[in-house]
Amino acid sequence: MKKAIKLFVLGGALLLFGACENDKFEEELPVVKDNVSFALDIQPILNVQCAGCHNPAIAEPDLREGFAYSSLMEGDEEGIIPGDSEGSELVEMLERNSEDGNNMPPATPLSPLNIALIRKWIDEGAKNN
Repeated sequence: MKKAIKLFVLGGALLLFGACENDKFEEELPVVKDNVSFALDIQPILNVQCAGCHNPAIAEPDLREGFAYSSLMEGDEEGIIPGDSEGSELVEMLERNSEDGNNMPPATPLSPLNIALIRKWIDEGAKNN
């Protein structure tokens, strides 16, 4: 009986450790809705995470409500390419992969959900909707 218990425990441990080694997975991006709205989905993120520093008194671009869309689309510094979030410098900065180290926001990164919303908005054409 003791031998059977030892074999059971040993077999369970081997299964557990073997399963852990095969437990590699890619980080999944959050699923977001279609038809992301700049006014309803993106501007609130900018208000909370960005506009405190990105305003005329501190730093460009101006990401305050009423100014953010035109500031993002007119400036080449942010590098938004409508329809191409992979090629947009803004996404690199938000994902903290900027080549020049200009990661935004500098102190507290955006959540994966907020980044996914911004990506989806860009991929859907970065519309002012």
